[in-house]
Amino acid sequence: MSTTDGQAAEAKYDYKADEDMRTDVWDENLHVGYWSGPEDTSAVEVATDQLTDFVIARTRIAAGQRLLDVGCGLGKPARRAAERTGCGVVGISDDPAQVKRATEAAEGAGAANQVRFLHADAMEPLPFGADEFDAAWAIESLVHMPDREKAFRNIAAVLKPGATLVATDFFENVPLGGDRKEAVDAFLSVASLGPIPRLDDYPALLRSTGFELVEFLDITENTHRTYALLLQSLYDTEKELRADHGDAVFDGFVKAFKGCAESLVPRYMLFVARRSAGS
Repeated sequence: MSTTDGQAAEAKYDYKADEDMRTDVWDENLHVGYWSGPEDTSAVEVATDQLTDFVIARTRIAAGQRLLDVGCGLGKPARRAAERTGCGVVGISDDPAQVKRATEAAEGAGAANQVRFLHADAMEPLPFGADEFDAAWAIESLVHMPDREKAFRNIAAVLKPGATLVATDFFENVPLGGDRKEAVDAFLSVASLGPIPRLDDYPALLRSTGFELVEFLDITENTHRTYALLLQSLYDTEKELRADHGDAVFDGFVKAFKGCAESLVPRYMLFVARRSAGS
């Protein structure tokens, strides 16, 4: 049994407040998985780490340097970066519950001396000094920010000249219509996401905020398996999810992920930018 549209609106899933549903159906890494190709059959928890590793490689952070993790989630990527590279990491989130959980996980992993988490919002000036970080990343967090331009300016303000920013983001390469637009709209609704930018807008956006675009990769083909696996995970735990979150939430998620799995939208990118020396 499903609810009416009116009931669905009232029961809208609070995406940011409920980490448990996301981790139950996916992974502690709150981002898509990365598969090298059709022959890669990695499980979800491996594939999400593979995306983190893909970002780490392009961040080029090293031991003794400092990395800013913008939108740190539950802190698993930050811990992995510290372990793999020896760098120090500061993760920020605008959700105090995420900061608490990330801090507890770092302490449990014995990484508290190398990784720390703070409550901060990239929509506001960040609580750090100028030129404080050697690199920054934003793994699937920009889409939760209502103003990317403001976020980029605030990030640039705390990076050293020449420092690297690596980010993953959803994007549109052509105007969407019909079933493709419906799929993306459903996805944005259940995931409480902001607007998805046009690809053509990105280079100028970065230039205007103190960055130079170094590399752009469309990795949709490597990440899109995420939606089919999310859909299967929903079906596998349907009884429990309906009981815990209601029919409206469950049906909304199924509609969103089914539409995305069938239409190859939204597209997913990784970009590397460098803070301009004169900015």
